[in-house]
Amino acid sequence: MAGTKTLTDRFLIALFKRGKAEYLPPSYLKAEGGKVLAPGESDKLSGLLDDMLGKGILEEKDGEYKLVADPYS
Repeated sequence: MAGTKTLTDRFLIALFKRGKAEYLPPSYLKAEGGKVLAPGESDKLSGLLDDMLGKGILEEKDGEYKLVADPYS
């Protein structure tokens, strides 16, 4: 089944909640998202991560990211 979802901050937050570690590398997020996202959507990941960092939703440490605030809960 081809992926049809778009990459949004809500989608990314859900990936963080499903993650098996406190800090997740972009490669994990891209691989997991790529399973269900529409073609080309995972290419937008770095821009969305930067945007979420700027809003204080994520924290970055050594190139990995941690969800620190969920604006939807």
